[in-house]
Amino acid sequence: MKVDAAPQYPSKVLDPSALGFGETFSPNFFVMQFENGRWQEPRIEPLKNLILHPASLVFHYAQTIFEGLKAYRQTDDTVVLFRPELNAERFNRSAARMAMPTVEKELFLEALHELVQTERHFVPMAPGSLYLRPTMIASDACIGIRSSTRFIFYILALPTGAYFKEAGMGTRPIDVLVSHSVVRAFYGGTGDIKTGANYAVTLQITSTAREHGCSQVLFLDAVNRNAIEEMGGMNVFFVRDRRLITPPLSGTILAGVVRQSILDMARDVGLETIEAPVLLSEILPAIADGSVTEAFACGTAACIAPIGRLRFEDRSSVTLGHGEVGPVTAQLYDALQAIYYGRAPDPYGWTKPVCSIDAPLAS
Repeated sequence: MKVDAAPQYPSKVLDPSALGFGETFSPNFFVMQFENGRWQEPRIEPLKNLILHPASLVFHYAQTIFEGLKAYRQTDDTVVLFRPELNAERFNRSAARMAMPTVEKELFLEALHELVQTERHFVPMAPGSLYLRPTMIASDACIGIRSSTRFIFYILALPTGAYFKEAGMGTRPIDVLVSHSVVRAFYGGTGDIKTGANYAVTLQITSTAREHGCSQVLFLDAVNRNAIEEMGGMNVFFVRDRRLITPPLSGTILAGVVRQSILDMARDVGLETIEAPVLLSEILPAIADGSVTEAFACGTAACIAPIGRLRFEDRSSVTLGHGEVGPVTAQLYDALQAIYYGRAPDPYGWTKPVCSIDAPLAS
């Protein structure tokens, strides 16, 4: 891999509380092109604009996929990635579904490793992180419904703080709009992969959610509008008698890395897990009678976000517990954060060391 970029320092200390999500980019990125049936010239170079023909297939037929993961600065100044192999595997599942070339897993992981090492001084201290966005786009210039023969794969790095500004850097509860009017996915579609079109169809209802004072949208199944699926970019769990209940991966829900991590670690923190259909018609009475005491969303960007209230398009609402972060949600959040930042041992081998930060951040 060619590295045409030297490590740089930020012009000022990266304060996580002042960093918005997705707004600040590190100075370099990884990029390579697919042409003539193979990937060519993987390299890290200064971040620059891409040059694309206006007829590039990505613009007209949404042939694009992406991933999201983070690098964390641990207490001993080691920079680690969290379960990047799961992102590599999911990226290739998305590529296959969208008729795009796969990226060899070892190359995907090497690209992440080399980019994070180059941009290591842009990894903020806890509770911040370096968000990584591997992306593939179709670059053939053609007005015709077919798969491209040329593609660009690149990885951006973004120093970031809280995903939900309104929730701050901790676990302040968010309100969520339950959508009956708009669905995100359907069986046989693309709901279980990370492609741009999945998110485009949620933009309008997400704007509506903000008008309702909500941070996210909770989507229901496309047929009966009763089975809870997931949010615009996060999976969802409900808590009942120290049991974690989450919808199963049945073709319309993304296999989230944080979701899987919660399921993997639950038994070790004294929790039972249930992957089964969650019906709105059953969960609302359970919230009302107090048997379902907590709910939370989870994803790479926000880690775990407690849900304080479910709101509806008719302006009615239901409060979870007392509308505050519950003990199970807090326990899981603290356990994951401790692994991310090296405040506790990682018994699962999830964190993959990349490098040490060998000099202080610029002041």
